[in-house]
Amino acid sequence: MNPPFHPNTFRPELVIRPQELVNILNDRIRIVDLRPDSAVNQDFIPGAIRLDYGQLIRKAGMVEGMLPELEALTALISSLGIDPDTRVIAYDENSGIRATRLLWTLYVCSHQNVTLLDGGIKAWKKAGLPIETTPAISTPKPYTCTIDESVVAELDHVMDSLDNHDRCILDVRSYEEYIGNDIRAKRGGHIPSACIYEWDNVLDDHNQLRNPDEILAELLEAGVDPKHEIIPYCQSHRRSAHMFHILKWLGYPRVCAYHGSWSEWGNSESTPIET
Repeated sequence: MNPPFHPNTFRPELVIRPQELVNILNDRIRIVDLRPDSAVNQDFIPGAIRLDYGQLIRKAGMVEGMLPELEALTALISSLGIDPDTRVIAYDENSGIRATRLLWTLYVCSHQNVTLLDGGIKAWKKAGLPIETTPAISTPKPYTCTIDESVVAELDHVMDSLDNHDRCILDVRSYEEYIGNDIRAKRGGHIPSACIYEWDNVLDDHNQLRNPDEILAELLEAGVDPKHEIIPYCQSHRRSAHMFHILKWLGYPRVCAYHGSWSEWGNSESTPIET
């Protein structure tokens, strides 16, 4: 029998609803808009600054979503104009799939005071909350990025995890990708021993987060045990960055995301695969 959801491990501060955010707009926070330019129409949450998603990723050959180098990371975090104790709240169109890549990046830089706006700008506007026609402008501040290697999985770490019973590799792509019918690299399939739980299972019909008790129960049924180190991956570490944040929200203590993901594993000549 699966253990029940334990409220003492749940981290509600990692997700905020629009009605909660509007009450703290004057607090010590930094709101970051991660929407693509095509989704922006003079509609910004008051105080929100814009950030180009492309600054969060580095391409290395056929590998699509790698972490930027330290110098670029430092410049990126400095551009947000934050201090180590600033609460960073990120949003995008609705699902949070872009916003959570920023939040994972901040985790990598040892900045854990981060929050996802549930439902993004769509939920904010649906609630009839204030909108500004232009984004805020941040003043860059010096920021020292101390890399937390415990939240970043490299290929060697994943290889070492194949026969490690203290680790759980979690594939959050679609089932068609998992079984190798939808091929987005030189090879299709999945990392051997990987559990599967599709990333968007956590969302309801409005692209907002479902009840955490229900999500946790499904993860446990899929074999994602909180006693293990969980290593989520997808194609380019966008969907798996989202899952990283959800697992942290649910209280999973050890989550180490594989940023190379399938674009690295599936394009390698030396990695084992299953279909």
